[in-house]
Amino acid sequence: MKKTLLFSSLLVAGTFLNAQDITAVTGITKGKIEFNDFRKIDLNNLNSSSILVSKSDNLNLISDAGKTCNCGKYIAAMTTNAAGEIFFIPMTQSRLMTVNTASKSGTFKEIEKSSLDTKNQGTYFARMTTASDGFIYALNNNGTELLKISASGNIQNLGSANGFIAEMKKMTNETQAFGGDMIADAFGNLYVISAAGNIFKINPNNDSSSFIGKIKGLPENYTVNGAAVTKDGNVVLATTSQNGIYILNFDTLEAKFAGNYDVPVYDLASPYLLKQNQLEDLTNSSYSLFPTIVKTSELNIVSKVNEATKLDITVWNLNHKMVYSNSVAVKSIGDFKVNLKGALQPGIYILKAVNQNGAEVINTKFTLVK
Repeated sequence: MKKTLLFSSLLVAGTFLNAQDITAVTGITKGKIEFNDFRKIDLNNLNSSSILVSKSDNLNLISDAGKTCNCGKYIAAMTTNAAGEIFFIPMTQSRLMTVNTASKSGTFKEIEKSSLDTKNQGTYFARMTTASDGFIYALNNNGTELLKISASGNIQNLGSANGFIAEMKKMTNETQAFGGDMIADAFGNLYVISAAGNIFKINPNNDSSSFIGKIKGLPENYTVNGAAVTKDGNVVLATTSQNGIYILNFDTLEAKFAGNYDVPVYDLASPYLLKQNQLEDLTNSSYSLFPTIVKTSELNIVSKVNEATKLDITVWNLNHKMVYSNSVAVKSIGDFKVNLKGALQPGIYILKAVNQNGAEVINTKFTLVK
C-alpha cells in the first residue's frame, strides 16, 4: 500500500508524465553485483519491466579481430546511445562492450593504455553516461581514466580527470567518491553521483571540477548504484540494497522514496539531460522545440507569443551538414508541427529556425530514437 500511495501522489503532482522507461542493469541477489539482465523499468509502474537482454542469452561479443568475449559478470558502468544500443564496461575488464538489443549480439573493443588492475578497485570503471555533445563518457573510481566514446564506439582515453581528483583529495576518505553513476546536463557538464551520495560536477572540456554536495533524505548506508535523469529533470536513484528507488530533486539535493524494487540495480541510463528546459529558455524566449527526445518523425515548434510569422526550419547533423529544410507558418500561441517525413536516421541533430526578418529564433539539439 505504501508504494501505491506514493506513486499516486507523484502522478497527481505531475512528477511523471506518460510512461518513463529507464534502462537498467540488474542482478538476482541484493547486496551483490552479479549481472543477470539489461531491462527497461517503467517509473510509473515498478511492477512492470521488460527484459532486453539476459545472461541466459549467452552473449558472446566479437572484436574487430574476430575474437570473442563473454559480457562480463560484474557490470556497474552502462549507458545507451541515440539508436538504443547499450554500451558498458565490465568492472574487471578494460573492454568496451556494445550490444544491439534487437539482435542480442554485439562487439567489444580494447581500451588502449588502460591502467585497470583487477586487484585495485580504484581503477574499476563504475560510472558512464551519454552527454549533450553526443559522446559517451566513462570514469573510473579514482579518476585516473576518463574515456570519451563516439556513438560508433571509437574510444579516446583522455587520461586523468585532475579536477575531480583534486576534489576527491579534499574528502576525509577518497573512497567516498567511488562507485555510483554519472549523468549529464544540457550545457556539456558531467555529474558523478558516488555510491555514498556525494555529487561532483565535471567539465570534460577544461578538466575543471567542483563538489556540489551530499544527497539528503536517503536511508543510512544507502548505496547509490544507478542514477538517470527523468523526463521532468529530476533524477532517479537505484541501489543494490533493500532500500528501493528514490527520486532526487537536483536543485535541492533532497531525495524522496518512490517505491520498492524486487531486484538489485547496478546502473541506470536514460535519454534525458539535466537543465534541458533552462537551455531552451536561454536560447529563445518566444519559440522552442518540444520534445527534444522524439521517437517519430514529427517535431513541435512551440510559440509563446501571439504573432504570425513564417519560420524557415533547417536540421543539421553533428558534422555541421544540413540534412533537412522546410518552413512552418506560426500563427499564435500554441504548438505547430514539423514533419520530417522519415528523412532522418536515429541520432543527435540541431534544429535551427529563422523568422521572416532573418533572425535566428531557435538553435536546439534534439535526439531522434527508434
